Amino acid sequence: MKANETNLQEIIEGSKQYIIPMFQRTYSWDQKQWLTLWEDLMELVEEEQQYDNHFIGSIVSIPVNANPTGVQQFLVIDGQQRLTTLLILLSAVRDIAEEEEIVELSAEINETMLVNRFKKGEEYFKLLPTQVDKEIFKRIIKREITDADAESGLVKCYNYFKNKLNDITLDIEQLKNGILQNLSIVSIVLSPDDNPYLVFESLNAKGQPLTEADLIRNYLFMRIDPSEQEEMYTGYWLPMQTNLGDSLTEFIRHFLIGVNLNVKKKDVYVKLKQQADKMNVIDYLKELAIFATYYDKLLHPEKETNEKIRYYLKRIHQFEARTAFPFLLYIYRDFDFKKYSLEQFIEILSIIDNFIVRRYVCNIESKPLNKMFGSLYNQLKPYSEEDSIQELKAFLQVRGYPKDAEVLHELKHSSLYGGGDKREKCKFILSVLEESYGHKEKVDLTKATIEHIMPQTLTEFWKEELGSEYEEVHAKYLHVIGNLTLSGYNSELSNESFSTKKKYYSKSNFELNKDIVKYNSWNEQAIIERTERLFEKFIFVWPYFGVASIKDNDVTGSSPRLLFIGDETIKVKVWREVLEQTMMYIYKNNPAYYQELLNTRSLLISVEKNPDMRSVKQLPNGHYVEVNFSAKSIYTTCKKLYIDAGFTADTWDVEVEIK
Repeated sequence: MKANETNLQEIIEGSKQYIIPMFQRTYSWDQKQWLTLWEDLMELVEEEQQYDNHFIGSIVSIPVNANPTGVQQFLVIDGQQRLTTLLILLSAVRDIAEEEEIVELSAEINETMLVNRFKKGEEYFKLLPTQVDKEIFKRIIKREITDADAESGLVKCYNYFKNKLNDITLDIEQLKNGILQNLSIVSIVLSPDDNPYLVFESLNAKGQPLTEADLIRNYLFMRIDPSEQEEMYTGYWLPMQTNLGDSLTEFIRHFLIGVNLNVKKKDVYVKLKQQADKMNVIDYLKELAIFATYYDKLLHPEKETNEKIRYYLKRIHQFEARTAFPFLLYIYRDFDFKKYSLEQFIEILSIIDNFIVRRYVCNIESKPLNKMFGSLYNQLKPYSEEDSIQELKAFLQVRGYPKDAEVLHELKHSSLYGGGDKREKCKFILSVLEESYGHKEKVDLTKATIEHIMPQTLTEFWKEELGSEYEEVHAKYLHVIGNLTLSGYNSELSNESFSTKKKYYSKSNFELNKDIVKYNSWNEQAIIERTERLFEKFIFVWPYFGVASIKDNDVTGSSPRLLFIGDETIKVKVWREVLEQTMMYIYKNNPAYYQELLNTRSLLISVEKNPDMRSVKQLPNGHYVEVNFSAKSIYTTCKKLYIDAGFTADTWDVEVEIK
């Protein structure tokens, strides 16, 4: 390795060519960096003042062709943005000189600093940028820029400096000398024996000036033979980069998570490298490209040609259910490879849609889903196609999947509408419910907005409509599903009276609104009734796919989530709470049987602490209960006590979750 302080003229003068490798990212500097370079240059050349050279950074390269009769070629490992910008600036200076008829200066810049005058083909150019930038850069050098190039960063750079040059009165040759001689650069030239990737990695991975996807591209293409790089890039990497854009890194993260790798956003490159090191790099790139086509359809459902698949992909996409993408990626691959039939694949998509929407409606935390969906594909792998779908349902059922009773309870009492992404998800749910009516003609839901039947701001009319408890009713039911609908007349309806709103609803093409017209007034009872009807429609669209109840031996290793007791639904986190809540229910609803337990089951329940109890918990009524039992013991004991107390067996159940 050789390092020395030099200038641009010494770097590019002579029969040389600098090549930006295929694995490098495209040109990315913009006006911020251009302005900094321009201001540095102006400090050096304005007002004929003498300044020391100005340091602008380093360029790291490695010689790749030492043929004495040809062009000396160098791969640029670091500093490509800086070097490319300086040559574009020189191109603009050259063209200004030509326009001002300083012909000799224009020719000197072109033939000594921009091209290798006596060489043919690509060796003619001093610099060959990477990927799509290469052809545009050639056109800048050859003065052949087209209108189609206008959006290129390279052309924008050229136009920026051209405009700056037109606005100044400096001597053009003085400016040329400033660029070539007074901008100080540290040139680091590696030995051909050095590993360019290790150098690149040390320069870029820690400081993270590149995205994780950039680092991954660099890593893969440095392992590919140069003779195959362009074919692999245009055939596999470029389509991924073009279709996925800013989602490329997230795709690779989901690709890794889908095989149960724990991958944080900042560790994508490191984790991929660990996996890819064990494989043939071209095979790995091809596999990545195949999965990218599935991910592209997850992001852009309109690219899926099958109408039924497209419908469910659109639903999952609209609900922003990206947490399921790691699992869906691999299921998509299995469908593509004929493991699953079309009907089976659609069923799996509908199960995922169902699972995520029902959990959302019931306000169940989504954070655990990242890890769960990461391991899900491996859970199903050992099973046949048909068995794996049943296993999928069983797996999801015990991971926070709500039963109908919980869905109804939450629809009645929880806000479906709100800030953040709640508004869009609320519209999604209402739109799918509207679609479920099966319109003979398509109804345009894209322009519809969410309408609160009872408005967000109460007028005197609405206070009278809701009755004396209007404040409580308004606070309790404003954002629940029963008070929400879709309308194209939201601004017109606003805080209008219910009788006025009904006139609009009666003219609406939406079935959701036709139902509202049946009511003579809009109050608490009307909202509850409509919620119950929408619940019936909801479970038609998203039906419960689990078995009716759990078996006693299913609770081992699980955590309780909900206790269904009588007509109550109680959220619980540990099995001890199931026992406490069951005992208190019996205490309140069958005190005689509770007293019998005090007399006959003193090691389970007692008025005072029993020294023979191992671990006790005080109940709200002041009594003490033994809680040192297994999950299975608590489940079976509570159910037996509940039945022995005279209550119906099917009105007690526990919803469990496997962590």
